[in-house]
Amino acid sequence: MDRPNVSLSEFDVLVVGAGLSGGLPAAAYLQRAGASVALLERGERSAPFFSSYERGPGVRFDVAPVNFSAVSPALSDLELGSFGYRIDFPEIAYSTLDGAGRAITIYGELGRTVAELERHSRADARRFSVLLTALHARAREILSAGFFSPEPDRHRSLQLTADAVGLARADLDRLSAPALVERLFESEAVRVSLTALPAINLFGDLLAPGEGACAWLWTFLLRGCRAREGSTALPSSLERAFAAHGGTLLHGVAARRLVRDASGACCGVEVEIGPERRLFTARRAVVSNLGAGLTSQLLGEELSPGWRTKGRVVFTADLVLDRPLAWRQEELRRSPRVYLLWASWEECLRWLRDAREEREEVFLGHLELTQFHVLYGSTAGGVALRVRFGTGPYLDDDWEGRRARYTQALRARLAAIDPAVRIRSLELKTPLDYWRSNPAALHGNPVGGDFSEGQWLGQRLPYRTVIPRLYLSNSVWPTSLSWMAPGYNAACAVAEDLGIREQGWWSSPPLPDLDRPRPRAGVLMMPRAER
Repeated sequence: MDRPNVSLSEFDVLVVGAGLSGGLPAAAYLQRAGASVALLERGERSAPFFSSYERGPGVRFDVAPVNFSAVSPALSDLELGSFGYRIDFPEIAYSTLDGAGRAITIYGELGRTVAELERHSRADARRFSVLLTALHARAREILSAGFFSPEPDRHRSLQLTADAVGLARADLDRLSAPALVERLFESEAVRVSLTALPAINLFGDLLAPGEGACAWLWTFLLRGCRAREGSTALPSSLERAFAAHGGTLLHGVAARRLVRDASGACCGVEVEIGPERRLFTARRAVVSNLGAGLTSQLLGEELSPGWRTKGRVVFTADLVLDRPLAWRQEELRRSPRVYLLWASWEECLRWLRDAREEREEVFLGHLELTQFHVLYGSTAGGVALRVRFGTGPYLDDDWEGRRARYTQALRARLAAIDPAVRIRSLELKTPLDYWRSNPAALHGNPVGGDFSEGQWLGQRLPYRTVIPRLYLSNSVWPTSLSWMAPGYNAACAVAEDLGIREQGWWSSPPLPDLDRPRPRAGVLMMPRAER
């Protein structure tokens, strides 16, 4: 259902916000489990942070170009393949080029990655192979204990991870990411390249004891994938799964107030539909996918006093080039993502410290280049290139004053790679731009929602709030990504409280069989070591 039907106003569960990581999967799981669910979305489409757009005919950009849905149990539980969603895996995961000119490519096949690392250190290549194989062997248990669970088990997550590394849990709990990397690898080039992805701060502060080591290791549990050509988009497949079981999806419905009954329990949502106000009633639960800050505003009460959400953000630049970048290394020409990194391990450490202290210098020290032509091909209209500036602070509102300086620095960086390439257009989006275009992009976080200072076990708000019958599917552990863990976990919490969690189709432990390909879904989550 696309347009609001005001004759329908009472449901078992109301889910506010159709985000990809939280609202959509939470609604789909609960509807399939037997609850009557209404999913309310203020925009004209769902999942705004996982959409595509063009800047010229056929020049395609994705808002969130990295897809981690291969890790999610939602693919099997919600049978997304039967609703048109198909994935495959790029040959290359990503590549790095450090300031000393050393390039390393991380492949989907472990053996090829090992060969790359051997160019710098045979010992490091062997250690990485052993480490990745050990993490793969425990991946189901680690993800179940720490990620796909409404109440993450920190002790078990650390123990399983420590076992994979061959350390005592207490020792792992004392290590920062740099300390772990220095213990594992001798080559500066290997250390720098393997810190490229963790430095984006997907799971936590790399410099914090325990948190840093685990955040670095857990990054390698992820497996990027892409929708096959002709496949239904991931948000659309979730919408179809939700509708197939009788769910009600309403676009153009803006939440204005969360309503509580005489006992203090959340019992409904007052919404704005065009010029009219309407009350939707929840008989059993309300799930907010709006983030802690906006949820508190609509509730009229701060959910967690003193909880800090103003943290690190990024900004991006969309460029249309006349042709692909002419990299000197062939692997970089074929890589969907290339990271431009630090010249040395010491420079990497300084960058991490600067990022932690919210210094502006971090923005230009770590660039992620997404080469969309590798994913979607080139067209006569040009080549799409996304540049993501490294994790940095939300400084102030003076982004207009920085725009010209950052644009000039970006042009210089690209000219150093390929002096002859012509930039047809360049649009830089600042954190303030993101927030203005979508209020859910709190503090300018382009993947949506609240990005807390430390995204670590126990540091984010719980799925069950202090308000009875009010749940969160954002601002909670783990981070909001396309693996849909927040929505899965919020649905688990609601279903457990409603007594409808025990479903034969609902994965427990959460993840399909990792030892063989899943129907319509793909291959192993992590590459195996070659026998």
